[in-house]
Amino acid sequence: MNKNFTSKLILVIVLFFITALMYVLSLNYIDDKANDFCTKIITNVFNKKSSDNVVIVAIDSKSTDKIKWPWQRDLFSDIFDYLEYYAGAKAIIFHNLVLYPDSYYPQKDLIFYNHIAKNKRLINSYILVNSAFAGDVLPGEFLKEFDKKNNLNIIDKRHNSIIIPYKAVINLPKDYLLNVNNLASSILSEDKDEILRNYMPVVFLNDKIYPSIALSAYSMYTGIKDFVLYDDYLCSSDNCKTLKIPIKTLQTRDSLGNTIEGLYTKIDWYKPQSDYYMHKTYSAIDVLVSYYDVKRGSVPKIPFEAFKDKIVIIGLNADKSVWEQLSETPVMYKQADIDVHASFISNMLANSFQKNSQFDATLIITVIFSMFVILGFRRFKYNMILATSLSVLYFSYYLVQYKLKIIIPPVTPIITIYLSALMKQLYSLITIDKTVDMIKRAMGKYVSKDVMKSVLSNLDKLKVGGSRAVVTILFVDIRNFTGISENLSPQDVTIVLNEYFSTIEPIIAKYHGIINKYMGDGVLAIFGEPIKQENHAINAVKCAMDIMEAVKLLRSKFIMEDKPKIEIGIGINTGEVFAGNIGTDERLEYTVIGDNVNLAYRIESYNRLLKTSFLISQYTYDYVKDYVDCVKLSQVDIKGKSKPIDIYEVLNIK
Repeated sequence: MNKNFTSKLILVIVLFFITALMYVLSLNYIDDKANDFCTKIITNVFNKKSSDNVVIVAIDSKSTDKIKWPWQRDLFSDIFDYLEYYAGAKAIIFHNLVLYPDSYYPQKDLIFYNHIAKNKRLINSYILVNSAFAGDVLPGEFLKEFDKKNNLNIIDKRHNSIIIPYKAVINLPKDYLLNVNNLASSILSEDKDEILRNYMPVVFLNDKIYPSIALSAYSMYTGIKDFVLYDDYLCSSDNCKTLKIPIKTLQTRDSLGNTIEGLYTKIDWYKPQSDYYMHKTYSAIDVLVSYYDVKRGSVPKIPFEAFKDKIVIIGLNADKSVWEQLSETPVMYKQADIDVHASFISNMLANSFQKNSQFDATLIITVIFSMFVILGFRRFKYNMILATSLSVLYFSYYLVQYKLKIIIPPVTPIITIYLSALMKQLYSLITIDKTVDMIKRAMGKYVSKDVMKSVLSNLDKLKVGGSRAVVTILFVDIRNFTGISENLSPQDVTIVLNEYFSTIEPIIAKYHGIINKYMGDGVLAIFGEPIKQENHAINAVKCAMDIMEAVKLLRSKFIMEDKPKIEIGIGINTGEVFAGNIGTDERLEYTVIGDNVNLAYRIESYNRLLKTSFLISQYTYDYVKDYVDCVKLSQVDIKGKSKPIDIYEVLNIK
């Protein structure tokens, strides 16, 4: 065997393994996004419309402007009655969760509980959780009653029936559970990249199988009560003639961030009809008005025909005035969760689903095409023409498969084909560019993204030194965290701090501040350097207000999770400091130094004495007085200052 042949053989083997590696990486990190893009284009170009038999009633801003949220629950009873008894809806899904009795209007709760017992076509939602959930769960003695409310018969005929099940049901009030006629799971879960592409038609709780709200609504609409679960399909009991849902075992993330395993189906998406929705949508307040119109003997605002013989989903709209219940999907950046359920119901009514192709078939095609390129023309130009021709051929194959609702990787084979053409021309590894190496070293010396951008644009100035600049310094601290941490394990302290820091860091970045230091439970942020800002003092104050609101929500979340109640104090000062790099040529730190930095610490410490949460110095006040409402508290003596200074409590932004 001559050396030339041996070297070529080694080259082919090396190229094959590198190409195979790139194939796997692209398949896992690129193809889902590429398929999302193709899906969005195709649904809009071909004007794919959802079913007219599925409509949505949204509790939107129009509704909450008329009646302040949260609504008394008996209002929903009026909506249910209008839809079922007057409009003649075939199935009504109530997507809102009822987890606790209404402590403000207990008498209204009782009316609601008793009333829903009469709504035979109403399907109420619940959520399953795993053992990691820290909230209240349904007591075991009520599971038998819970089981009765899941009214479908799902026969398991799988050969491989191993699925990690959920462990519990989030709490349902006893009177609510006893009165509902139908219960179904409303769980939605995202892929690892936080995009929702798949739907769970059934869920597993302990050793039993329960329906989703989509499957339950389909059953009520069609009258089909019996379903069979096979290895690859969930079918109607008539040998899959009426309904045949392709399923696949996947791991995804639920709304609590936990990894869950289940049987999933790819959702076949439709062209959006409005913001957040692919289906016809009505405002909940208009449905209420229609009910009152009918009770008065008037013509209803929304006619009966809008809901007659249809599946209606009631839930919160993706709107800032109420809780945001929305997800990013391949077709919409923000799609209402109730519309995601509606989309899968439309899939079932049409018995039309997307299905993943066999992985082996795509892999074989890719290997064959890549080998054609590797063993093809010697001249690079002609080899690229060959690669382009094969890529066009493959993409045509992709479009044909998509039309048949079979999903195959859209770009990974094409990337692999071109990579094969490029790799053929290379006989050694590409030398790493010196600039890239410099960037890596620079990134190792800085933490903040904004600082990193400044460094990358001034690599030639990367050295010890700095200059004086007027900046605004924000210091935020958790009160009595030492006392709190004494009652927690080191692991729990880490969890609390990480979640706290993760809450405030994006807010600081939003206002172009940089986190200069984490000081135990304290955070020192700088506004005005190294990213120049004309209104750095105003941005710092706005940032502080947002942090306080965010921590208020986090505090409520911690209380629900039985974590420590946290309170914070914020101090802000504006003034001249030294801003720049300190350290050595081997290791630098970007920081600010000076009395004005210390003053921010001192001002924050007065929050405890004055029983306040947010204080600013007179120097910051001079910059922001036209934009905020403040109360002057007192003059205070500051260590290092010859004269007392005024401090102000910030009340709100004008």
